[in-house]
Amino acid sequence: MKFNLRRLLIFFLIVLLSVGFGFAYDAIAGALERKSHPQPEAYAGLIAGYAAEFGVPEAVIWATVRSESDFVSSAVNGEAVGLMQLTPDRLDFICREVLGEPTPEAGMLYDPATNLRMGTAYLSWLYQRYGMWDSVYAAWRAGTDATDAWLADPECLNDQGRLTDIPDRAVAAFVSETLQSAEMYAELYYQP
Repeated sequence: MKFNLRRLLIFFLIVLLSVGFGFAYDAIAGALERKSHPQPEAYAGLIAGYAAEFGVPEAVIWATVRSESDFVSSAVNGEAVGLMQLTPDRLDFICREVLGEPTPEAGMLYDPATNLRMGTAYLSWLYQRYGMWDSVYAAWRAGTDATDAWLADPECLNDQGRLTDIPDRAVAAFVSETLQSAEMYAELYYQP
């Protein structure tokens, strides 16, 4: 009887240790994933507000900002500036065609609130046009003309008609990275 009780205690101890290590691993992995997919407090309220205003999931906005500027509001790449790397021409298009508002001066693209609002409006407009985030991200990076051409080419589509074989490697990498990032943001911050 004592022998069986000892075995039972050892078994439960092993189970408890296994469960404890599992929880510890999940906690460490979650902390590392949150570190690589942060939500800087300075932008949280803006992103939540613009997500609600334009019907874009917050995870999509966070992922786009992470891919474009890694949360550096003063980031510059050619003519593209700010958190969402918008150009003055894109700003003008968004204001005129998407929002029907006067275009602010291009320097306002450095303002996080302006940049996030304009970028989120554009994401919403692209999603209304394409209905799939992979195509939205392709159009974000390559433009609508290139994306429309790829969507018209059966070689670029999978059996379900989704854009999966983007001929431009840089655009394909951006789409893949941003899709994965959006999934991670959704998993880390927006799922129960």
